[in-house]
Amino acid sequence: MQLIRNMSVRRKLMFISMVITMASLLLASVAFITSDRLYAQKTVVDSLSTMASMIAANSSAAMLFGDSDAGLETLGFLKSQEQVQAGVLYLRDGSVFASYRREGFYDGLPQPDVQRQSVKFRSNHAEIFRPVVHMDNAIGVVYLRSDINAVHDRLIWFLGIVAAILAVSLLLAFALSSQLQRIITDPLLRLSAIARRISTEKNFALRVSGSRRDELGHLINDFNCMLEEIQERDEQLKTYQAELEDRVAMRTQELEIANNELATSKEQAEAVAKRMEYHAHHDALTGLPNRVLLNDRIRLGLAQARRQQTMLALLFLDLDRFKIINDSLGHTIGDQLLRNISKRLKTCLREGDTVARLGGDEFMILLPDMKSASDAGKIGTKIIKSLTEPVNCNGHELHITTSVGISIYPFDGSDAETLVKHADISMYRAKEIGRNKLVYYTAEMNAGSRKKLALETNLRSALEKQQLHLVYQPKIDITRNTITGVEALLRWDHPTLGYVSPLDFIPIAEESGLIIPIGEWVVRTAFSQLREWHDAGFGELTMAVNLSSAQLSRPGLIEILNDALANSGITADKVELEVTENVAMRNIGSAIMTLEKLKNMGMSIAMDDFGTGYSSLGYLRKLPVDTVKIDRSFVSEIPESKDDALIAQTIIAMAHSMNLSLVVEGVENVRQLNFFRQQGCRVVQGYLFSKPVPAADILKILRTQETTGMVNMVK
Repeated sequence: MQLIRNMSVRRKLMFISMVITMASLLLASVAFITSDRLYAQKTVVDSLSTMASMIAANSSAAMLFGDSDAGLETLGFLKSQEQVQAGVLYLRDGSVFASYRREGFYDGLPQPDVQRQSVKFRSNHAEIFRPVVHMDNAIGVVYLRSDINAVHDRLIWFLGIVAAILAVSLLLAFALSSQLQRIITDPLLRLSAIARRISTEKNFALRVSGSRRDELGHLINDFNCMLEEIQERDEQLKTYQAELEDRVAMRTQELEIANNELATSKEQAEAVAKRMEYHAHHDALTGLPNRVLLNDRIRLGLAQARRQQTMLALLFLDLDRFKIINDSLGHTIGDQLLRNISKRLKTCLREGDTVARLGGDEFMILLPDMKSASDAGKIGTKIIKSLTEPVNCNGHELHITTSVGISIYPFDGSDAETLVKHADISMYRAKEIGRNKLVYYTAEMNAGSRKKLALETNLRSALEKQQLHLVYQPKIDITRNTITGVEALLRWDHPTLGYVSPLDFIPIAEESGLIIPIGEWVVRTAFSQLREWHDAGFGELTMAVNLSSAQLSRPGLIEILNDALANSGITADKVELEVTENVAMRNIGSAIMTLEKLKNMGMSIAMDDFGTGYSSLGYLRKLPVDTVKIDRSFVSEIPESKDDALIAQTIIAMAHSMNLSLVVEGVENVRQLNFFRQQGCRVVQGYLFSKPVPAADILKILRTQETTGMVNMVK
């Protein structure tokens, strides 16, 4: 190979041409000779097979009757076959019955071989054995031997012809290649000579002569073009520099556009964050400040009042008989009424005053920089008068009144907590004396709130007197339209007080410690009820139970839950414990430890009312939470409110990214249902499907679902 590499291009081309020509001729010759040899052998095989078959068929009768003369006569036709050297008829015992030998053939005859019926080729002859058959019985054997020297002679003659053709072809190929290689090498030699001159003379004006249309012509043209490009390199470099500057400017513009898009995305993210911050400090229904923001403003107002030695007033408002409107006309009308009242309240205030919704039908108004206590009374009277005007809600003309309690800094307290408490006390005093009244706080009211005291007194015996009961609200898998679980909700029906809202007695139960025995009763009752549903054939149903801060912080909670599970016979994986953000945030370290223990027991943990408390997204990753429940305050205005829709989408995306399950609360119409269905939510709760109902009604719904395959909505 090294020798070939060192050859000149001319010699390489000639060598390659000769090798290719020789290889092609050899392959063609071998193929031709092999084909002719195989054809000659096939001719011999066909001839011997035909003659052997004819002799076997014509000699069977002679061999059967022992007529050797007839056998010799049958073999006599072989005299006309020049290539046949011998023919023999053997009897079955191997003896010769009749034979034929061509003159001059003296070789011995072989032993008969009935098994070998195909033609066998030897060095100079071919032979065949063929049985003689009579009525399917072999009575002898035919042997034929043929001379194949003619085949050999034909092969030698062909080899001579091939050798002659090969020699003539090689000479012709040598002559042609010596001429053809010059056509290729001459342009290369000219190109090499010009390249050497350019290298030594540095004269880039030289050009290679010659015009061709083949690859060498392209090479020469490309070489000449390269020389022209070298001459123009300075101009091209300037052009490239200008193009580069243009590209840098274009890239700079693209980066500016990208930065603008990034800034827009940042603004959108900040807008979402501000919206989340807004909802953390504002009531989702009315848009008014909530308790958190109100407390901040009270503290700021008190600091300013101390510095300027002015007065500050708090007005605690509670709507009279709002529950009757809410229960009779529904939450939608009740929510619209609250929004209309919020607008009226703002029209009654000065710039700088704050009106906040504390929850339910309770509002609080902060009046900073008061010159006299009577000014607060004037504003309170204005509010009472404003609310006496009828309110139109979806065609309903509603009449509502309010009871107002007033506390004044510095006369009724020096801190926010005391002032709020005293305003609350005076508000209940206004309700006691007939509602739709305004009452200033007095020292005589400090003995305590009569309502709270009465509720606490009655609540202590409510469990014993079986006044407490549970209702259950279904959780619906909207992809299958089936109930997957229920949430247990506590209710209190007092014989004289009537229905007492959980918003009223749950805080009292937590403050008094009664929530501990009540919570234990709720857990045991809910678990036992779930056992009954499982025994009725609904073994996949789950139960959600709410936990208060007092329960979550109590050391014996795990033992209570274990005992309730054991007594009811249900498994921990069928239980979901719901905690609100505010409950978990009161003692985050202890809450995480307790919730992790509960989760290790097999129970799932749900974050209730998500987005309305203090934690937002900050602590959610730290808590061992399985499910996030979107609060109804974000749902009520969807899809009309783009802000609420954006917040809901953000919460959903966050939950999906953290692999958390989602439950949507407060779904009350089909548009809300379709919105959350499009967002990929599966489980919802709300009046669209069912309000909280007794256990017997849940069983009816389950029976209907079992029969029809879908949920029967309960309005």
